[in-house]
Amino acid sequence: VGEMNRARNIFLRRARDASGSVAVEFALLLPVYIAFMFGIIEFGRMLWIRNTMEFAAEIAARYGAITSGATNATVAAYATTQLIGIDPATTTITFTANVAASTVTVVGTHAFTTLVAAYVPIPATTLTVTATFAK
Repeated sequence: VGEMNRARNIFLRRARDASGSVAVEFALLLPVYIAFMFGIIEFGRMLWIRNTMEFAAEIAARYGAITSGATNATVAAYATTQLIGIDPATTTITFTANVAASTVTVVGTHAFTTLVAAYVPIPATTLTVTATFAK
């Protein structure tokens, strides 16, 4: 009987011991926290690229409207030069322009991929911007 009480006391003491609970909670929550932080960073990066594309399309549409002799090719090339902070050599952003009689329309597209796409299978998101400026 004494041996049984001693074993029961040891079991109860170890059951109440919480010395490793913080390490277990940390190990369980760290991947969730890291995924959440990368999600915030990637969403911000996507918004920044889209905003930059929108700025470039608006400026190029205005350029096409006020420049005499502007063609679709020159307006699209001008839009690419307005990608401030984005290297067109490493990022595929395509602009198409339509210089009509009364308006200039510039459309930009980009297949946005996350930085962690090599490790996590996240499909590319197509970002599309359109700007129209009257002549």
